[in-house]
Amino acid sequence: MSTILVVEDEHQLARLAELNLTAEGYQVVIYHEGRAAWTYLQDHRPDLIILDLMLPTVSGWDLLVYLRREERLLDVPVLALSALARPEEKGRALAAGAAAYLVKPFSLRQLLDLVRQLMAPAHET
Repeated sequence: MSTILVVEDEHQLARLAELNLTAEGYQVVIYHEGRAAWTYLQDHRPDLIILDLMLPTVSGWDLLVYLRREERLLDVPVLALSALARPEEKGRALAAGAAAYLVKPFSLRQLLDLVRQLMAPAHET
C-alpha cells in the first residue's frame, strides 16, 4: 500500500484529503505543522507528499528545500498547495522541486486526479 504524507495546517482540509485518499486505497499520514513533518521524514519515506507551503513552525518552503537535498527523498513527488495564485509562486515551487502546484481553494476531483497522476509511475512495473 502506498503512503501519502499530507502536511496541511487546515484541519478540515487535511481530514477531507485523508478520507478520500484512504477510500482510493492509500495509507495517509497527516501532520499539521512543519516541524512534526520534518521529524517524521527523518525516519520515513512516503510515496507522495502533499505539502502546504505556508505552515507553522517550519514552512512548507523549507521542507521542500530539505526534501530536495536529501538523497533518499529526492525522488518522492511533492504536490505543493498554496493560496498564492500568482504565476511566480507556482514557478518558484516548481523550480524548488515540487512536481505539481495546486491553488487553494481546489476541487476534490483536482486533488485526486493529481495524486493519481503523480502516483502512476510508482505503480508501473
